[in-house]
Amino acid sequence: MDYNEFLEYVQNNLADCYKEIMASEEMEREGDFTKDIEEIKNKYNNCQVKLQHVLKNNGIELDAVSIYIEGKHLSPNIYLKPFFDSYRMGKPLSFVMMEIIYQYKKYSSETDINEIDINDFKSIRNDIVLRLVNYDRNKEMLKECPYKLFLDLAITFRCIVNEDDIGMASIMITNKEFDRWDVDLEDLYQLALFNTVQRYPWQMIPISKVVMDCFESRINELPEDVASELKNLRLEETGVNMFVLTNQPKVFGAACLIYDNVIKNFAKVQESNVYIMPSSVHEVMLVPEDDTTSSEFLQELLDEANRSSVGLIDLLSDHIYYYDRDMDKIVINYPS
Repeated sequence: MDYNEFLEYVQNNLADCYKEIMASEEMEREGDFTKDIEEIKNKYNNCQVKLQHVLKNNGIELDAVSIYIEGKHLSPNIYLKPFFDSYRMGKPLSFVMMEIIYQYKKYSSETDINEIDINDFKSIRNDIVLRLVNYDRNKEMLKECPYKLFLDLAITFRCIVNEDDIGMASIMITNKEFDRWDVDLEDLYQLALFNTVQRYPWQMIPISKVVMDCFESRINELPEDVASELKNLRLEETGVNMFVLTNQPKVFGAACLIYDNVIKNFAKVQESNVYIMPSSVHEVMLVPEDDTTSSEFLQELLDEANRSSVGLIDLLSDHIYYYDRDMDKIVINYPS
């Protein structure tokens, strides 16, 4: 069975598998195995299985399945490629189907996705936030949604439908909803910026602290003399003048780049212009300019990170930026 045949099999058989599992769990829960399982399964005839081709950040395309139950209009996407890989590695197809169902049940029970009316602007206006994505890598997606250009990036808009300890669930605002709202793009931007700043305050972390925190969890695994030296090391003695700018949850924190006056005030405190390395959609690196700063070296760092460390889905930009205090403006720092 190839991948396309696997997708077709899931679409045609997942509903029956879901009903079988739900009926068996009901019988076990009630401790009554004399009931007609077919009669119990009929209670779940209202479930619908939908395959979706999902366009993710940076043009990545994924196949997902959703199970819709009567009365609920939202359902978590279960991405199918990992399950197909398990099947190709030898896992029985029946087990794979059960795992898809159990993942759906896990996400559904642990994440209470709020039912919202995406077309009712007044009811969701406080849940609209913004994200930064790469413009060139997302041209197809941007055809379907409102956005604002910023440097080589695009500011997009999403509606938060759930937040908990597990994570965040959101819906992309498309042109379909935007046109119905009859809202000006600039007004939508200002609203989303306000909501984003309020929900996800920015934080600035010295890169030396990030490195030390990484060591801390494994420091006892190091030789005693090395561990002792690291424990006594003072952050200010590292000589690394680089900072991570992100939000409190450290998720899609690159948006902090456009928070009002964050970069301006940082440059004021540092008394210098600032190089900005857009390391991923989750954070950016700030490097105060001095006589030793090399934009070519910073560009090489970014290039290497994008090649080896940052997954394509999280990549933000291939260019470093430069904040000029006199101009009070961020520009792309093109190689000379």
